[in-house]
Amino acid sequence: MRIGRAADADLVLEHSSVSRRHAELETLGDGAWRLVDLGSKNGTFVDGARVSKTTIARSGWLRFGDVHCEFALLDAIAAEAQAARWAERRTYATHLTQRIDAMAQPQDGLATPALLEHSMRAVLELAQCTRGFVLVAERGRYRIAASVALDATLSTGTEFTGSLGAVAQALRTRAPVVFNDVGQDAWLSSRESVVRGGLRTLVALPLLDGAAALGAIYADRRESGPPLTTLDVELLQAFAERCALWLAARGEVLGRTEPPSTDDWTEMLAGHAPTR
Repeated sequence: MRIGRAADADLVLEHSSVSRRHAELETLGDGAWRLVDLGSKNGTFVDGARVSKTTIARSGWLRFGDVHCEFALLDAIAAEAQAARWAERRTYATHLTQRIDAMAQPQDGLATPALLEHSMRAVLELAQCTRGFVLVAERGRYRIAASVALDATLSTGTEFTGSLGAVAQALRTRAPVVFNDVGQDAWLSSRESVVRGGLRTLVALPLLDGAAALGAIYADRRESGPPLTTLDVELLQAFAERCALWLAARGEVLGRTEPPSTDDWTEMLAGHAPTR
């Protein structure tokens, strides 16, 4: 199976960090698989370690450039069990959506600002994370509009024990950023704030209106737990899309200003919202 950004790849990963011909995955016939990097620019990784060629005989996490993929070896029984778990997760996400709609009843045809907080809490619950925030672009700056378990005095710069870099990457690439084993990732494990915070899992979801980034939802946890799967990310994005729709509608009413560059963190996280 050819993996890459090219349209004729067997598994197409449409991301700028992925080479057109990035890697190849082939079965060895004994339950194992061989993964070969095809000279990609940004590398192929297995459970955080860069590889040129390796044999995979167990489930784990693969990374092609900045794109993480779950690799699972499933027999018929395991595949059926996973399908059942996915159906359960979808049902649970639908329940959370209905709960959000009930808590943030529309006023004058628009959902209330409570939608942001309730959506963030749904992301935390679904991702099994313990803290997070919603970042919104407002009057030319970014502001934390809602947060959980985030100390207001540690909201900016080097004092923040989360990953602003992950938020910046999500805003810059207009794509979700997910790390399931932070300590195994060279980019994150070398960042002082992440090491100091002892993070294990994090997710950053951009809030998009077309090509415009209106903000982001960030969540993380220090404790070990189940990894975030591709289905989880798909469900989490649905909550991000609801926030983005509300922000876009509000922007039409209030007028929009260009947000700051994600390279200037002194202009981000201004005006911290109360933590609950």
